[in-house]
Amino acid sequence: MPEEPADASADVADEASLVARARENDSQAWAEIYDRYHRPVYRYVRARVFDEAAAEDLASAVFLAALQGIDRYRERGRPLLAWLYAIARHTVADHHRRTFGRGGLLGRLPGLGGRKDPERPPEELAGGDDPAEAVGRLDLRQAISRLPDAQRDVVILRHFVGLSTPEIAGAMGKKPAAIYSLEARALENLRAALGSPGEVPKEISGATDENRALEAINE
Repeated sequence: MPEEPADASADVADEASLVARARENDSQAWAEIYDRYHRPVYRYVRARVFDEAAAEDLASAVFLAALQGIDRYRERGRPLLAWLYAIARHTVADHHRRTFGRGGLLGRLPGLGGRKDPERPPEELAGGDDPAEAVGRLDLRQAISRLPDAQRDVVILRHFVGLSTPEIAGAMGKKPAAIYSLEARALENLRAALGSPGEVPKEISGATDENRALEAINE
C-alpha cells in the first residue's frame, strides 16, 4: 500500500487540532472553520435551493448546527467537510419539506418555490434577454434535481461547488473511481432527460474525459 503523502498527513493533523480547539469553544477555531468551509457549503446549498437569500440562511444554519453538535463529531477517516456536507444535506431536505410539503406543482419547480412573484424566475435562471436560454437553464436544473441523490450530489459538488475527485470522494465517503462512475451515469441521465447530448452545457458534458477517468481510477 502506498504511503500517505506528507502534506495529506499534515492536513489531517491540522484538522484534528482545529476540531479539538472547536470543542473547547475556541472562537478563533470556529472562525477558521467558517473561513475554510463556508464557500463550499454555501455553493452546495445554493445549487440545491436556487434562492440566494434562502441559501445564505441555510448555510448559516449548517454552521450553527455544527457548533451545537461538534461534540458528536467523529472523524472516522473522513474530513470535516464530509460532516458539514451531511449536515447541509439534511438542512436542505428539511427546508424542501417545509417549503414544498403543501405547495402545488408551480411551487415545486426548482427556483420558484416560496417566491413572492412565482412567475418571475430567479436572476440566475433568467438568461438575460434570451427566453430560450432561460428555459434551457431551468430545464437543466430540473433535470439535475431529478437525478438519484448520489448522482445529483456528485454533479453539484463538481460543477457548482468546484471540488476535485478526491475531495468529492472524501465528502461522500466513497472511492474516487466510484465518483467517476456516478458522474458518468449522471451525465447519461441528464442527456436522456434533456433530449440530446448537445443540450448539456459544455462545462458539464465535457467533464468526464479520459484524463478525469484516469485520475479517478488511479486515486
